[in-house]
Amino acid sequence: MTKQLRMWAFPAIFAAGAIMMVGCGASPSANGAGNTLLGKVKQTHTITLAVSAYAPEDFQNPTTKQWTGYDINILDGFAKSLGAKLKIVPMPFASSIQAVASRRADLTIDIYYTQARAKVISYSRPMLNYNDVVAVNSQNPAITQDSVSALSGKKIAVVLGSAEVAEAQKVPNATVRQYGSVAESFLALSSGRVAADFQPDTDVAWAALQNPSLHMKILGPVPSSIAPPIASLRGYYGLPKGSYSQSFLNKLNSYLKTIASNGQEQQILDKYGMTSPVFLKGIAAAPNTYQ
Repeated sequence: MTKQLRMWAFPAIFAAGAIMMVGCGASPSANGAGNTLLGKVKQTHTITLAVSAYAPEDFQNPTTKQWTGYDINILDGFAKSLGAKLKIVPMPFASSIQAVASRRADLTIDIYYTQARAKVISYSRPMLNYNDVVAVNSQNPAITQDSVSALSGKKIAVVLGSAEVAEAQKVPNATVRQYGSVAESFLALSSGRVAADFQPDTDVAWAALQNPSLHMKILGPVPSSIAPPIASLRGYYGLPKGSYSQSFLNKLNSYLKTIASNGQEQQILDKYGMTSPVFLKGIAAAPNTYQ
């Protein structure tokens, strides 16, 4: 759940250029590309994707400078199914919502559902479960069960200002250590200064894959008695509202359901260390609309 907080903090110097980039094009109706989003995509063979440059969702490979990440991989496959390619436009997370709402971008990367956002953009079917997990030291775990009783009285790391702070504070007699970044909390766990770390599962899986020397692993989800239900933390893609995007949305929903059902999405997630079944639990059977 800290993912959204970090997206809002994307560097302003990069943001200004990104907004200029996405705002310089004419609207679909102005350039005659079509009266619907699907029509525009079929004519231009391009899907403009607003991203916030955050691994492992969407980021530039430091060596090749190519954009990658599980969102990029998923949507690249979708673009190809329409005979199109992705045009990646980096920008702050807040600007990505505005860009899609005004049709300056066609899609956002995956986002949580909120009523405020639903007033200005449409949502795809859910594409992923986000879930807070209990990470422990894999070599010398201070706890061996992801239960409230096992966590009671222990030192728990969280990121300052994140939603995980409130979860950790519900553990009886726990000492909650708040760090300035996810990286700092992982180092505290790796060095044995805390017994557990409450973080989003994507962050832990990616860090463990990228840096095995941290010696950490996911013990299990944060106990359900102190954490929101998984279904409330699902990720969706955002696109313009109304009939303009409906036919495009139908294609996207069909594609997302197919790859969630046939194992293709799990193969993509595996590349980023996201091997736990929790990420796609119930996704294939979920409705196309938020409930």
